[in-house]
Amino acid sequence: MAVIALGGLTGGGGRVLGPLVARRLGADYVDRLILTDVAREVGATVEALHQREERPPTRGEKFGKVLQRILERSAVTGVGGDPYFGPGITPFLSEEYEDLPQPTITRGHELEDERYIEAISTVMREVAASGNAVIVGRGGYIILRDNPEVLRVGVVADFEDRVLTIMGREHLEHDEAERVILDRDEARALYFQRFFGIDEPDNPVLYHLVINSSAVDMEYAAAVVIEASEALRSGKLLVRRGAAV
Repeated sequence: MAVIALGGLTGGGGRVLGPLVARRLGADYVDRLILTDVAREVGATVEALHQREERPPTRGEKFGKVLQRILERSAVTGVGGDPYFGPGITPFLSEEYEDLPQPTITRGHELEDERYIEAISTVMREVAASGNAVIVGRGGYIILRDNPEVLRVGVVADFEDRVLTIMGREHLEHDEAERVILDRDEARALYFQRFFGIDEPDNPVLYHLVINSSAVDMEYAAAVVIEASEALRSGKLLVRRGAAV
């Protein structure tokens, strides 16, 4: 059962590589768009998930159950005001980095940050524990870096290739796509510094391997990732705690 955490800059190729790897492995693919649907559904009603036991769950329902278990353990199922999964958690799970809510500068905002990142970390760890998943974004490769069963993969690309990717994905003009990427890069850097205390979120040392999607065919990249994942599971990939070698 493979668990792979992908990281990388906006438009770097992670959203191409992630689904490709997941499809080949028959694994669940989890990114912010899926988490958006799940978080909103759980935020709206946990009971709705109980009404679907008579048929196989969809991917969204599966991860809804993950969130449901977390809610049940916190003993606030069905009650508003949950300290972790209140109204504020959905953006932190699902929005683009530049759209994330910024903390109010008060003595309490550090506690709020701790709750947010604990909630996100709990979700990531629960998903990883369920096995056979490809997780993209939200610092999953940082949160799961001490899990010896998780392969951490970085995906990078030339800036212009990233611009072209965003132009196609979000239907933007070239200059606007450039601004979007620069804004998201800055916001992403702040996110990692704020929640993980990391100034270089794309330092290669944080990954087992890094793939340049501008120079490597994605089909081949997927094969490399799958082979590395198999090597990790079989003990053939030499690693030490929290770092790649």
